[in-house]
Parts: sequence; C-alpha cells; structure tokens
Amino acid sequence: MAATDRAMHMGRRETHGQVDFLALDRRERLFMSRMPAELALGMILALAGGSLTRVLPGDVVAAYDPYLYGLLVLAMTRGSPQAGWAALNGALTVAGLAAGHFTAHTLDHSESMLSHAGDWKAALSVTLIAFGLTGYLSRRPDTAGDITVGLLSGLLLFTLVAQRAASPSPDVFPAAGSWALLTPLVLGLSIPFLLRPTTGARARTALTALTCVAASSAALLLPPLLQ
Repeated sequence: MAATDRAMHMGRRETHGQVDFLALDRRERLFMSRMPAELALGMILALAGGSLTRVLPGDVVAAYDPYLYGLLVLAMTRGSPQAGWAALNGALTVAGLAAGHFTAHTLDHSESMLSHAGDWKAALSVTLIAFGLTGYLSRRPDTAGDITVGLLSGLLLFTLVAQRAASPSPDVFPAAGSWALLTPLVLGLSIPFLLRPTTGARARTALTALTCVAASSAALLLPPLLQ
C-alpha cells in the first residue's frame, strides 16, 4: 500500500477513482485501529459495573446494565462504512463487556453469573442487535434510519409499560426504582432528537416510536382483558 501511495504522488495526478479508494482505505484503517479500544472500553465499563454492584443500589445497577452498555455499542457502531464493519465493531464491544463481567464476578467469587449465563447471553445479544443496528443505520438520512431509530426509541419506552404490567397491583407502581424507570424514559425521548438530523426525520422517528409503543402495549395488555 505504501508503494502505491508513493507511485500516486510521483508526478501523476490522482483520478477520481483513486481518490475514492484512498479515502476508503484510510477510513477502514481508522476502524481497524479502533478495534482494540472497543474491546478495552467494553471490558473496562463492564468490569466497573460488575464491581459497583456491591456498593450501588439495585435500581442504579439496572440503569447501568444494560442501557449504558447499549449506548457504548451504539457509539462504537455509529458511522461504520459497511454492515460487516458494524457487526465486527459491535461484536468486539460485546466481547469486551462479557470479559469484563466474567472477570468482575470471578474476582468477587460469585457464582450467580455462571448460573444465569444463559439469560445474560440473551440480554447481550438483544443489546448488540438493537443498539448495534441502530448505531449503523442512524447515520442514514433516509426512511430506514428513521424507522430503525424509532423502533429502538419505542422499545425503550415500552419497557415502562412492561414494568407497569408486571406490577402485582394496579395501585402499586413497579418497585424497580427511579433510576431504572427514568433511564429508558429519557433515552426513549431523546434518541430521536439526538440521532436524526432534520425536523422531518425526527417527526417520522417519533411517529414510528409511538406506533411501536402502541402496538407492543396492545399485544401485551389486550389478551388478558379478552379472556
């Protein structure tokens, strides 16, 4: 590659295709250089979160995991030039999160992580798919970006409905704690405005989110009422 760069600068003018190739090559090198950082950031964040579970209230931990982890995956996949790069960046970040979690629980001599490994793997998979896909498609200015961001926003807002439906009494709000309730609410309301570039795109994203919440809530709440 270095020889090619030197040849292009030895008195010959670069064509449009050569300029595009060099720009793509630099961009891919940038993403390759980020890979160790993605793995390390995921591990550090999960190691800190797993260690803080001993001192933080349960609702704060519920806000940290999975929402902060999801934001890290979104940040690492946002701007990826291709779907393959987005999948690789997201997978490396999730691998770091998994390594950090297992390390924290090993240092704490806790077996609860291993006994619930299946549930935690499923949660990580959902985090990777939901936030990683949103991070990759959120840079697109078209309808695909609006729908993807809107679906994630609606999913976050729907967690409030799901927690309310899981309450043992209609007069008692779920005892999940204020952090665990406010985090998805704030993220669900702010993501359309932070990730979409124009007013029209934000409006379409908000409409998608509301439709997602309404459809999911109906699917959850109507069957018990019809029995």
